[in-house]
Amino acid sequence: MIEYAKPLPTPDMDTKPYWEGCKAHEMRAQRCTNCGAFRWPPGPLCPHCRSWDSEWVRLEGTGEVASFVIVHYSAVPVFAAEMPYVVATIQLDGTNGAVKLTSNVIDCPPDAVKVGMKVSPVFEDVTPEFTLPKFRPIASV
Repeated sequence: MIEYAKPLPTPDMDTKPYWEGCKAHEMRAQRCTNCGAFRWPPGPLCPHCRSWDSEWVRLEGTGEVASFVIVHYSAVPVFAAEMPYVVATIQLDGTNGAVKLTSNVIDCPPDAVKVGMKVSPVFEDVTPEFTLPKFRPIASV
């Protein structure tokens, strides 16, 4: 296995369940068990009702591109081989717009990515410890 040279996340006690979900190839989000609101980014206290109680729920993982940029230049050499590539904000379905992730849109020409494009998750096992979520377009029917 080639050593992964790009930056990796640093999970903490609030985000560890999210990264465990990615490792299991599942999209998960924290939800308040008092008012039902999603907490994103994850944290100890609900910003809506101030409850400390929460649970982690599995999401379908589909969503839509809310915004994006096409990267044509990087000062970090490890990213150069992939340019151009898309960095997007993905708004996940079923979360009332509360869960938005920053990730890549893959398997699609960068100039074909559009705001509102429906996407589904793809999980990339980059190290034995980490799996990163990326997204690909959902084929139109």
